[in-house]
Amino acid sequence: MEKIEVNALGKPCPLPVIETKKAIRQLGDTGGQVTVLVDNDVAVKNVTKMVNANHYQIDAQPVGENFQLAITVTQPMATQEPHAGLVIAFGRNVLGEGDPKLGQILLKSYIYSLTELDTPPEHLLFFNSGAHLTSQDSGVLDDLHTLEDKGSQISTCGTCLDFYNIKDQLAIGEITNMYAIVEAMDQAGKVVTI
Repeated sequence: MEKIEVNALGKPCPLPVIETKKAIRQLGDTGGQVTVLVDNDVAVKNVTKMVNANHYQIDAQPVGENFQLAITVTQPMATQEPHAGLVIAFGRNVLGEGDPKLGQILLKSYIYSLTELDTPPEHLLFFNSGAHLTSQDSGVLDDLHTLEDKGSQISTCGTCLDFYNIKDQLAIGEITNMYAIVEAMDQAGKVVTI
């Protein structure tokens, strides 16, 4: 039986879940055991939820101030059904309400998590302050390049780039207009607005 260890100590959400999923996939069709080390209850709950959704066995044990999760994998991980025409519209450069610094951290984590989906979004639309996310000083460019390489189309509102005076700083994707944004949303199978 193949065994893989994942050290997710000190890693913020959603990295423990993502690294656990990668390890499970690495086992392939033969299955085996994945041992994951985490250092907080939230990581234990999130990994456990993902494991239970795939019908694997998990045993969580405290180890000092940390936790060891022993996962027994008996079948390949189920692949997600592709999202038919998923469009994500970023109308701001933070995620959620509250402290802007936390919102930037959460948005960076959100965009990174998109890179780990089995099927990436079809189209990412950036407008209003979300236009800053595709500019040269954006902290999410590497993840946006990964999504583009996986086939996601990236479009930023030209009026917004002009308003913020950052059109010459556009670092990824194409410049679009509001009509094209509305059309992309209208034709999408599903739209998520951030």
